[in-house]
Order: sequence, then C-alpha cells, then structure tokens
Amino acid sequence: MSLAAHRLLEPFAKAFAVPVLALSRWPQTFGAFAAGRDNNLNLLRMIAASMVLFSHSYALTGRIDQEPLTLLSGHRSDLATLGVVMFFGISGFLIAQSLTRARSLYAFSVARVLRIMPGLIASTLFCAVVIGWAATSLSTSEYWRSEETWRFLVRTVVLSLDVQPGLPGVFPSNPFPVGVNGSLWTIPVEVWCYIAIAVVLGFGIGRRGYLFTVFALCVFIAYALAPDALKALLPMDARMTTPQLVGTFLFGSWIFINRNWIPCSIGLAAAAVVAVVLSIDTRVFDYACFGCTAYITLVLAYHPRVRVRPYLKLGDYSYGLYLLAFPVQQFIVWKYGAMQPVALFALAFCATLALAVLSWHFIEKPSLALKSRLCSSQRWELRLGGTAAKL
Repeated sequence: MSLAAHRLLEPFAKAFAVPVLALSRWPQTFGAFAAGRDNNLNLLRMIAASMVLFSHSYALTGRIDQEPLTLLSGHRSDLATLGVVMFFGISGFLIAQSLTRARSLYAFSVARVLRIMPGLIASTLFCAVVIGWAATSLSTSEYWRSEETWRFLVRTVVLSLDVQPGLPGVFPSNPFPVGVNGSLWTIPVEVWCYIAIAVVLGFGIGRRGYLFTVFALCVFIAYALAPDALKALLPMDARMTTPQLVGTFLFGSWIFINRNWIPCSIGLAAAAVVAVVLSIDTRVFDYACFGCTAYITLVLAYHPRVRVRPYLKLGDYSYGLYLLAFPVQQFIVWKYGAMQPVALFALAFCATLALAVLSWHFIEKPSLALKSRLCSSQRWELRLGGTAAKL
C-alpha cells in the first residue's frame, strides 16, 4: 500500500478501532465465571449468616437502635436485613441454575427438600428438646403436655410460620420475649420463591433471556401499580420485607437467565455501593439497596479476582449458623442477662458455629448424599421443558 493511501485510510482505521477496542474491554459476564464450583458462595453465605447473628445481638439485648448499619442508614436498614438479602440474591441465581440443569422436576424437588428439611427438623428438635426444656419455667411434665410445645414442633417443620410459634414458659422475661427462633420466618418465603420460579420456568419463560426480562418487568410494574393485589399472593401475608425479598430472588434469577450478557464487574459493583449510599434519603432506597446488594454479592461470589480458594475446603456451615443462632442467643441472654451486644455476638457465634459444624457433617451433608439414590430411577426422568436460557 502506498504512503498516500495509508494516510488516506488512517482516520477511518482509527475510527473503527475505537469501538472495537471498547468492545474488547467490555467486562466478562456471569456466564464466563459461573460455570464451575470455584466460587465464594459458601464464604458469602457464612458472612451473611454472621451478619444476621451480629445484628440480632443488638435486637435481642434491646439495643437495636445502636446497631451500626441502623445508625449509618438513618434506621432505613440493618445488617440482618442485608444478610438476608444476600441469601435471597444468591438463592435466586442458584435455583434458576438448578432448574435449568435438573434432570426432572422430581430431582429438583428432592434436592431442595434434602437441603432444607433435615437441618430445619434438627434445629426444631434442638429448640424444643434442649433449649426449651432447659429454659422453661414449667415442670417437665407440664412442658411436654402443653399444646404449645407440640404446636411449635409441627408448625415449624411444616413451614407454617405465619405466626411465629413459641414454647411454653420459655424466655418470657427476655428483652425480646417469647420468640424462640425468630429467624425462621424467611424459610417459607424462600420455599415459596422456589415453587414460583419452578412454575415460571416450567412454562418456558426462561427459554429466552428477553422473555424472562419482559416477565420480570411486568411483575415489578404490576407491584408498583397494585401492590395490595400482589401482596395477597405472597407468603407471610407480605409482612416485614417479604415483597422486597421476593423481588431480590427474582432479580437473582434474572441475572442467571441472562448471564451471558450481564457483566460481572468489580467496577460496576463499586458503583452499586455508591448508588446505595446516595439513595439513603430517597424513595428508591429499597430498590437500590436490595437490587444492588444482590448484584454486589454475586460479583463477589464469582469474579476470579476476589476468590478465596482456601475457604472451599471447609463445609457449608451457613445454614446451620442461620437456623441455630437465634435460639442460642436467646438462651445466653436468659442465662446471663442482657449483656453488651458485641459480647453476646462473640459467645453466640462460637457456640453456634460448633453446632453448625456438627449439623453439616452429621445431618446436612449425609442427607444431601441421598440425592443420587432417590433420583436414580429412570421412571422419574420427566425433564423440565424449556428452562435453558438462550440468547
């Protein structure tokens, strides 16, 4: 090529190179990072459960107004809420992933039951047989003859927690009286989300990314226009933060369905933190807090630059920590009085972690190992139709 021709074409080459260079610098997507098991999910769930435990150390000693995030956010949020949001964002992503990979709806259901119920049953028995029996003001015979004791066992195990059941004569003088395991209210909400997303993807709405995007937008718009009508369909009578948590779960599922084009970017995660801070005194705080927290959590879970590989060698102790922390904290407050929140956190964390380790190795992990046996029969190979997202 002559020098004159080269000079003539040089401006056009530069103009073409700019968008190509920008495209080459576009962050890699969740689809590029979320294929294997090399991630921080167990670590982040453990952090989330610890945040709930830490925040409850203030609530259960009557000092919720002194909780750090409560003060920083102007009483708009707290660390317990943030921890639960992290759980729901992760769950939305993973459940959508599980549904697209499951051999059948039966296999998916078995996997969910084996993950949730053994730990829940064990924690319920621990509350009634150990914590309740030791702390009740009633005699042994009165305690075990009481309808409240058996109602607690049955209602908790069948996820009927519209009204949190208590145990007779247990913790009536605590700063947070009667409540034995107040953290359990999120479990039926999460199970409801599992069922709802299974129905949605079962109808093929997750087959294409844009279809699920349109569906999610319709849900959010419908809730904005007629919140009372949609709340009637939600579990727990849509009390507390149920609608926001359901929305967070849906958002996590949306990220997975569209994982091949949504960037997994540390820079965007940092921008999301700034967006949450700037929205504190605005009407959009809930949307920013719940949505941005879910995105930040998933970036921290999957981005290779922030992976903490040594933690992968440990078990998944987060579920046991979440299920058992509240009753352990209540018992410590009943036994030793309303101490400083940080002291309660330290004592309860050590005691609950020991129980969570036992729960994982002797109850949860062995239960999960049953999945291959229960799903081995070919007669259950009824595959979910149209759940694999294609863009």
